[in-house]
Amino acid sequence: MAKATIAGREKFYSDFERLSVRRKKEAADFIAYLKALEELEATKEILSDPDFVKSIMRGDQDFLAGRFKPWREVKEDV
Repeated sequence: MAKATIAGREKFYSDFERLSVRRKKEAADFIAYLKALEELEATKEILSDPDFVKSIMRGDQDFLAGRFKPWREVKEDV
């Protein structure tokens, strides 16, 4: 890891520790919001690819029709 990244992380934690309990809660809430936003953006990206959505739908149909392998069989090959 680059020294600048480590220094930035240390400053982040140092600054965070100096915050009041109320501000720490606000920061945690904002981080949770950013995480949810990132997940939503990833989902939108996946759903914008028609071929990928078709593949997911085929997988659902295969599952409903019983065309799948149990995980214990799959993990042996991984």
